[in-house]
Amino acid sequence: MSTNFIIYTKMLEVTLWLFEKVNTFPKKQRFVLGQQIENSALNCLRYIIQAKNAVEARGGGALKSLDELNVELEILRSLLRVGYELHFYKAESLAYIIKQIDEVGKMRGGWAKHYSLSKKDN
Repeated sequence: MSTNFIIYTKMLEVTLWLFEKVNTFPKKQRFVLGQQIENSALNCLRYIIQAKNAVEARGGGALKSLDELNVELEILRSLLRVGYELHFYKAESLAYIIKQIDEVGKMRGGWAKHYSLSKKDN
């Protein structure tokens, strides 16, 4: 696997943590806010896979997927903030997962920069 796929592993860890956390939400919110959080995390994984496949196919589209990933990470952060404001988890949990998501965001930024530079060289 390429070194860029470290981002996939990290996002998978985030996703699994979120799925466990959503299971602790009140039943009604598990199927409303919880579902949105889970879908957002899964979308992040999808965009990472799309970007990786685009890079490997050399057909372009990687930056588009990485831009979509960036937007989805922001949406995920916002959804998590809502869950915190509704007291579904403690500040420590929010701080932990936001730090993990920020790390994915930094990896995404580095990947996008590297890909942009390598495209210019060709």
